Amino acid sequence: MPDFVLLQTYATCDPDTFQVVIQRYRTLLERLGCRDQEVFSWLTALQWPASDEDNFGDIYALPFAVTPTLSCDGITVTLYDTPAVPSIEDPPAWLGFNLLFETSSVHQDHSTVYVPGFGMQVWSIMRAMADEFPEIGVYLTDEYQENHAWRALAENAGADPWAFDFAIFPRNLAEHFAEVPPGFQGTVLEKKFGFALQNRWQALPWQDAE
Repeated sequence: MPDFVLLQTYATCDPDTFQVVIQRYRTLLERLGCRDQEVFSWLTALQWPASDEDNFGDIYALPFAVTPTLSCDGITVTLYDTPAVPSIEDPPAWLGFNLLFETSSVHQDHSTVYVPGFGMQVWSIMRAMADEFPEIGVYLTDEYQENHAWRALAENAGADPWAFDFAIFPRNLAEHFAEVPPGFQGTVLEKKFGFALQNRWQALPWQDAE
């Protein structure tokens, strides 16, 4: 079983907007209730890579409270600026943000079912993230599923866009999700859809939040 569950969101950027996007994520964490100044300092210190040969990716590997009632086990920020498939167009760079949760802390008894209450908590966080970062949406995945939906949507790389346990994505991406696989249940939000793999939850996240 993977060691971490990841809460993933993404935003396009370039050298001029890199710090703006980082600041948006920091502001979002503050709005959610995070008060960890070490996390904020770490985010503020991130810089666009100095050369085209540099691979940018960094991790804050300490637990911190995302909200007053939910803590994660770290955060990663990664810059993706190389397309997975050849393209005649110059694709945008993407920043990927991951909140990390130890699998053992959010899954029940070594199973793939999330602990009661986790769905309600991530529902609130993911709605806020999807509002702030609407380009691709927000995805709750394990490490095997990491970035699959993003690659399918942003890079047209043949990955499975349904490689997630729970997601909120904008309606303009609905064509990529037209055929709903067995086991997924959905809900409608303003300008967005939410889908969750039912067997991962005792109660679906939006039902848990009612």
